[in-house]
Amino acid sequence: MARFAGGKAPFLRKYDEKDYGTQVIMKDFIIALVPVILFAWYKNGIQVYLDGNINFLEMLYPLFFILMGAIISTTMEGIFFYVTDKEHRGAKEISQKLSLSFAAIPGLILALLLPLYTPIWVLIFAAFVATIIGKMIFGGFGHNIFNPALLGYAVVGFTLMGVVNAAGGVFNASEVLIDSYAGATPLGVLASGKEIDYNILVKPYGTLSNFFIGTIPGALGETSALAILFGGLYLVIRKVIKWYTPVIYVGTVFVLSWMIGALSGETGLWFPTYSILTGGVMFAAVFMATEPVTTPTNVIGKVFFALFLGVLTVLFRFVGNLPEGVGTSLIFLNIFAIPIDKFTAVIRTKRFSKPGGLYFGILTVLVILLAVYTLVKAGSMYTAFQIPFIGWVI
Repeated sequence: MARFAGGKAPFLRKYDEKDYGTQVIMKDFIIALVPVILFAWYKNGIQVYLDGNINFLEMLYPLFFILMGAIISTTMEGIFFYVTDKEHRGAKEISQKLSLSFAAIPGLILALLLPLYTPIWVLIFAAFVATIIGKMIFGGFGHNIFNPALLGYAVVGFTLMGVVNAAGGVFNASEVLIDSYAGATPLGVLASGKEIDYNILVKPYGTLSNFFIGTIPGALGETSALAILFGGLYLVIRKVIKWYTPVIYVGTVFVLSWMIGALSGETGLWFPTYSILTGGVMFAAVFMATEPVTTPTNVIGKVFFALFLGVLTVLFRFVGNLPEGVGTSLIFLNIFAIPIDKFTAVIRTKRFSKPGGLYFGILTVLVILLAVYTLVKAGSMYTAFQIPFIGWVI
């Protein structure tokens, strides 16, 4: 009787299937974005139209804005191919290159990261940074160091956010009429007040269920954790992403936020829940921290990448000039994705013998030190913050 081996032999894998490849993965990625796109349209278009605050054409604007992101990035990449490849300038040849380069995806992601009323010229500028500087100059798809969409978003965040806010920012036509919002997003309130209080951080926007569903102010694609989870579940089932990367990242943000709240006198779970449901944590966990080109490829590398990302996200939220720490931490860690990959590849092969054990110890100590430093820096924001096991009172 034949027996099935349970060892490490080269078993059949999904990746070996004839029809499985980059094109299928990117198609699945776009499909996973559909729930996020539809919710963004409902929240910022359909519902506002039903409220009577915009007309029919304005109701279509969120879809138009997202579509424009895809069109602009595709057009720019096509122009780049035309200018740089003099021997293959035919429409068919450029179209073939664009299909293999998945030119629309950076634009789609970028549009979902930006506020609803971002001026189109700002979107064009951001798409230029994402597509030309973040992707094509590095050699195109598969060669970029930074996540292209994230780079475009970061440049806008640091240089043109005043223009975006002046144009209307994240608030749709119904949200601007809600007095309790007081012109600030949930993370903006945390950054300005530096006070952990449910009545200040959550209650003006409803309850935590509103945060989970997504009926709170925010960028087009970041508000609905529910829609993002649908997309993430689809990607996991299709084996496009590994489940543990988003889980470890979100879990790290949750645990550190709980510790900050507990050491400040708020021992409940509402603050860590608030922390993972605000800003771009959930969106980044599913659609950017799992990006195959700019993140580590091996299992241990993905784990450490997610741990570092979670710690840095919380750190930058409390010490940065911007209330959102996700983009900054991801851009920063994109630089170290290759070193982390190489270190952890040695750990996988050498186990705990030299130098694998040394590398594992270095990475572990760095995560712990960053976590402690994050708690100390967060504590400087609160007068009641205490770290009894160290004996500090900040």
